[in-house]
Amino acid sequence: MDMTYDLTQMPAATALAVACATTAAVLDHRHGHIPNAVTYPCLLAGFVLAAISGGLAGIGLALAGLIAAGMIFIIAFAAGSCGGGDVKLMAALGAILGLWPAIDVMLASLTVGGVIAVFSMARRIQWSGLLRAVGLFALLLPAGIRGAAAVLKPRETHHTIRFGVAAALGLIWCLFIPDFTPLAFVR
Repeated sequence: MDMTYDLTQMPAATALAVACATTAAVLDHRHGHIPNAVTYPCLLAGFVLAAISGGLAGIGLALAGLIAAGMIFIIAFAAGSCGGGDVKLMAALGAILGLWPAIDVMLASLTVGGVIAVFSMARRIQWSGLLRAVGLFALLLPAGIRGAAAVLKPRETHHTIRFGVAAALGLIWCLFIPDFTPLAFVR
């Protein structure tokens, strides 16, 4: 199974993917959502481009890319972990890029999203409260793990990352540093 690809050898698809991801990133960062007016035309353009450049085989690769890049986000959406715009953006990028580039961009985007999430969490930590809770946990631990663990119960807050930004950065990673992408390590 050949997982190699070169985004520079598909300039129309790469340009469309960059335009789609950049637009989505800007809108997601500014407004907190990716509108259908961005994702649906990109998805349709991906299939048109695939049909023009590869006929039925191209359409098949676009469909495979859509499924490969979008499936994990459909599951995340069903679990409440991402928005519908994130699902449609990754599906559109999958249709534009085809199977293997879509998988690589999806994995790179998830990695970038994870890094963004870690930095976002670290930025919100109230260090004095964390140290107080850990100290109280240590003092209560001899009385039992359940009581001690109750001290560490997190506050209910709702923080999300803007995945449009992560998708754009994942695409840029795959475009400019192709020898160090997630799929490059399994080739």
